[in-house]
Parts: sequence; C-alpha cells; structure tokens
Amino acid sequence: MIPIYSLEEAKKTILIRKSILDTPASPQINDQIIKHFGMALTLQEVVKRIIDDVVKKGDRALIEWTKKLDKNDISNSIEIKINQIKEALQNIDPEIREVLTKTRDRILAFHRKQPITSWTTNELGGSLGQLIIPIQRVGFYIPGGSAPLPSTIIHSVCPALVAGVEEIIIVSPPPISPVILATCELMREMNENLRVFQLGGVQAIAALAFGTESVPKVNKIVGPGNIFVTLAKREVFGIVGIDGIAGPTEAIILADESADPDLLASDLLAQAEHDFLSIPILLTTSPDLANMVKKSIKEQIPKLSRAEIARYAIEINGGIIIVKNIKEAISVINAFAPEHLSIITENPQEVLPQIKNAGGIFLGESSCEVLGDYIAGPSHVMPTGGAAKFSSPLSVLDFLKITSLIALDTKTVKYIAPLAEILARNEKLTAHSEAARRRT
Repeated sequence: MIPIYSLEEAKKTILIRKSILDTPASPQINDQIIKHFGMALTLQEVVKRIIDDVVKKGDRALIEWTKKLDKNDISNSIEIKINQIKEALQNIDPEIREVLTKTRDRILAFHRKQPITSWTTNELGGSLGQLIIPIQRVGFYIPGGSAPLPSTIIHSVCPALVAGVEEIIIVSPPPISPVILATCELMREMNENLRVFQLGGVQAIAALAFGTESVPKVNKIVGPGNIFVTLAKREVFGIVGIDGIAGPTEAIILADESADPDLLASDLLAQAEHDFLSIPILLTTSPDLANMVKKSIKEQIPKLSRAEIARYAIEINGGIIIVKNIKEAISVINAFAPEHLSIITENPQEVLPQIKNAGGIFLGESSCEVLGDYIAGPSHVMPTGGAAKFSSPLSVLDFLKITSLIALDTKTVKYIAPLAEILARNEKLTAHSEAARRRT
C-alpha cells in the first residue's frame, strides 16, 4: 500500500525524477521492434525510420504503418469525412453532449480573458510596437488507448480557437471513438476549418510535420502521447514548433491536520489512475493524518475500475511525505515544481504567495484537481517533469506570434543612426556601419 516517507527518504526515491525520454523499452516493445524491423533498434532509431518512411512515401507509409502498428486499414480514407463527424455529435447521449458543450463554453470563457492585443507607441519616435498574429495551422495529437479523452480535445483546442488559429488539424489513432468525433464537431462549430485524420503514433507526428498527399503540413504540433509520440515530437522540433516534452502526470497535495483524510485519499487515487507512471504525492505535517489517508486509500482502491493502475502508481511512484513544518513543505514543492499542486491547509491563501513553481494551483478542499481536469476553466495541459520552473500551462499565447513593428520618423533616424554606426564599427561589421551612415 502507499508508503510513508521521511523527507530524507523521499529525496532518494519519489522526489527523484527520470526523463520520459530515458524510459527503457519493455520486453514486449523490444519484441515488436525486432518483428517489424528484423533487428534490435533503440526507440529513437525506430522513430527516425518511421519518420523517414513517411517523408519518402507519404500516404502509402501512413497506411502501411497504421496497418502494422494499429491493426487498422485506413486505405479507403485517411481523413474522417465531415458528415461522419456531424453524425457522431447527433448520435451521442444527449447528457454527454450537454456536458461537453458546457465544458467547451467554460474553457473558452476563461481563455477569452487572456490579453492578446497588438500595440504601438510614438514615444520613441515614429511608430514602434508589436503585432499579435495567430499561428496559421496547428496540429493536435489526441491519444487513443484504453479510454477516450474528449476533455483533451477541449482543453487543447479551445485556446487555439480564442487565439484565432485559421486551420486546426486533429489526428487520433484508429478506430476513433464516437465521443472523440462528437467533441471534434463541437470544436468545428467554432471553426469550420477543422479536419480530423485517423492517424496515431510516430506516423501521425511525421505527417503533421512534413505533410503528405492527404495531410497538410502544420506550423506547430500540440498534444500528449506515449514515448514514441514524445520522441517523434522532439525529432521534428525545429521543422515545426511543439508545445513541449510531456512526461508522466504528477500531483502534490499539501495538507495539514485540518484536511479530510478521505478526500485526500480520493484525490490521490484520481491522480494515480491516469497511468502506471503517474506521480501522486501527499506532503503533510501530521503523522496521524498520514496514517488515516493510508487507511482510506486501502479501503477505496478495490472499488476502482482501474484499481491495478492506481495501486501500482501510488505504491511505486507516489507516497506520503512527513515534513516538519509548512516551510519545509514549500521548499520541496518549489524544488519539485509539480504539474498540479493542491493546498489543503487551514489558511491556503497564506501559503500561496510562497509558491514559485507549479503548473496549476488548487486552493482549498473544494477546488480539487479533478474539476481542473474537466471544467474549472484553465486548460488542463500543464508543464510536467519540473518544467513548471520555466514554462506555463497551455494558453492562448501558445498559438500566437509576436511580430515587431518598426516605422521610425526622420528625426529619430538622424539621432540613432550614428549610434548604430558606432556600434557596428566596434563589432567590425562594416556593411552594417555603412548602411547606418548612409541614413544620415
């Protein structure tokens, strides 16, 4: 069951992260690699070979790799037809449709509050400023797997819709769930230039990055995926933009003796059931609370549909850490920089100003992370693996470019050109110096 650590023990175990890029292949994956390629290859070598194949053969490679890896024949249609997407929304349970619509509208409403205005000033002479321009075409990778995740579409695409992205390209492994297609139609209601392709894995990333006969080349790729998708995104970075290198999902809960142990247990399990690699951690100053949470987790796990996954994640990757005081806990949090941080203390607002590194902060017992995963407002796509030290949750800004605007007046040019001439001459760039001199 969930282990309880001292801080020193935790620093040697669950607080040590490994990059997802260093994840070794399982014996099953190694066997599949040998079967498909006739030899043992590293994961990165596999990724490069598939990408190269897509670049050379286009659609034919997409069809072949989808048949090999996903056991699906997409030769009749790589792209999902618009009428199929519309029918999916019409045919899903009305209750689900209503919830998805309300979720979309809340996420849109939140992101519409983010400032994205262009501006100019004449205070420096002439007109200087910046233009805010949406990225023209963005590709979104939506994982398949054991459970469809329509929330991933909503939380990824809504900021792009607000930003004004012109074309939205969605890829997802076949067969695509009807609820995923229905959610795509909800997004398409906001932007009719949305297209869906039944593609997954490395071949999907390659198609988005380089384009094929059927799939248009995009300018940026957004969305989580398995180790192959992650490696593929890293491989094509520079040819296209990417949102980042996503690692396992993670959450830290900071709680004192005022917290409800059953609620803490359920929040930890909600994080744990995501994946075998999930990282659920409780930091607390109270040994009594730690033991009550441990007991509650033991009682709740057997009732879960994904009990095996939750049990593994919470026992192997997670745990409860006993700290001396809140100050010590804050030090751990800022060093770890968790994707999700819940502060469930008597006065969470007092703790908040001391938090420097976290993707999303959830204050109080009612503001559980689950609500953030679905319908609270901000995108649930948040930095993992310590990236919260230097990056932010997905937002409207991820889908915008800033273009600098320079339109100087003659008076200003006569003042600053000689200064530029001196700087250029000092850097021994004589053509620069001459170009500046000629302006005077």
